[in-house]
Amino acid sequence: MGNVRCVAATMVAVSVAVLAGGCVGLEEHQRVKFALNKCQAKSEELARDLEDCRARSASFDEQLLSRENELASQKAMAANLQAENDRLNKAYDKIQAEFSALVKKLGMPSPIVLERVLPAELDKALKEFAAAHSDAVEYDPKKGVVKWKSDLLFALGSDVVKTSAIDALQGFAQIVTSAAASGFDVIIVGHTDNIPIVKAETRAKHPTNWHLSAHRAISVMNQLRKFGITAERVGVMGYGEYRPVAPNTTEENRQKNRRVEIFLVSPEAVPPSAD
Repeated sequence: MGNVRCVAATMVAVSVAVLAGGCVGLEEHQRVKFALNKCQAKSEELARDLEDCRARSASFDEQLLSRENELASQKAMAANLQAENDRLNKAYDKIQAEFSALVKKLGMPSPIVLERVLPAELDKALKEFAAAHSDAVEYDPKKGVVKWKSDLLFALGSDVVKTSAIDALQGFAQIVTSAAASGFDVIIVGHTDNIPIVKAETRAKHPTNWHLSAHRAISVMNQLRKFGITAERVGVMGYGEYRPVAPNTTEENRQKNRRVEIFLVSPEAVPPSAD
């Protein structure tokens, strides 16, 4: 289009020159020819720029399509995982019910079994507590578990409870020491992401993520004991990196995996050792 306009402009110039002087002088002819060449060069440059833009646009379209396909694949995977999780939960509930009935029938002590439904008063208190600390705590009433984000309890690679988390732990301890929770013991479970411990000073205290997760659970236990929870009611566990709730592929997922879970369980779920 630019070339056509230049040619048209040149033709108009030539026509004006002819009408004015009857013929085109050499100087005018050279000026018109230079203008035409300049327009043609500009037109070719714009054509190259247009082709580059089209190539970049095609590349962006391919990248966008790839991202959309990847997102669709991840959504499908998440849906499949959720469906499988739902199926396993239903299977667990069925097996747990059958097993509990069998244990009761045989008069045997129960192994560790997590309470699925807490008393209404205790459930209400934990829901209100989680709502008041929604940035740090998540409560799952089906499992009787309060999940703490380790990033808010501990500095990276540390098992020292942050000062900023003390008040929330004290509030939780008040619930656990209340009459509503008197019939439940406390199991504290530490988890980490899968990033190996690298710093020598950190490895000296926590050789592996397994050690770190257990040490963090112990630190939480010590804090809760300061607030009145007796040692006989508390147990600690550490799973390290081996019970992730999300793939350790992004920092966001790794933050989810760095957590401390506190389960409330019936004392009968952890029978004492035989005499």
